[in-house]
Amino acid sequence: MGVTGFGSLRVLAFDIYGTLFDLGSLVEAARGVAPDPAGFVAAWRSKQLEYALLLSMMGRYERFRVVTERALRYVSRRLGLGLGEAEVQRLLEAWLRLRPHPDVPGALARLASRYTVVALTNGDVDMVDELLRSAGVRHHFAAILSAEEAGVFKPSPRIYGLVARLGVQLGEAALVSSNPWDAAGAANAGLKAVYVNRHVLPPEELDAAPHLVVRDLEELAAALLG
Repeated sequence: MGVTGFGSLRVLAFDIYGTLFDLGSLVEAARGVAPDPAGFVAAWRSKQLEYALLLSMMGRYERFRVVTERALRYVSRRLGLGLGEAEVQRLLEAWLRLRPHPDVPGALARLASRYTVVALTNGDVDMVDELLRSAGVRHHFAAILSAEEAGVFKPSPRIYGLVARLGVQLGEAALVSSNPWDAAGAANAGLKAVYVNRHVLPPEELDAAPHLVVRDLEELAAALLG
């Protein structure tokens, strides 16, 4: 173990969307329904996260699929796309067929050989289960810990606290995420935070800094496993 402070690590909790699976897959699904598919997907994702945060701040909860659909319908109206029901459902189903990043299958298998691997996600359990199965990596995951169980979305400490039901202390678990706000939330809750900085972005101006920054999961596996 060559990473300072990770000697007691027992659990690796992975964020799903963006971290293991490439949201760029949605751009392909959006071709033909939006003149700027990448901009459309970026607006959809931003509104999805905004709605999740607003619901959490208001003390309310809706399933992630519902939040995702509402964000899609709003962005469709804002951009004047006039999506039909068939197009709405096709775009929602694309969340179940996201592509894993190329580094994920191999590195995940290596990491799962030493650590208990779980998903820690805003996604609904059935959505994430189907996505992991479609990618052929579900067998690596001991559990799917979801906002659905916590009744609140990240970055609430309640969702990160779900790892305690695995019989470990929070400091014995690490959250691995490519979303900097997610890594900050995990660090704030008492987990080790690993930020997968896939796009080489500058550090966030937050007090809850990640404990480890890597470019991808291969670099994480090399850091933890040697």
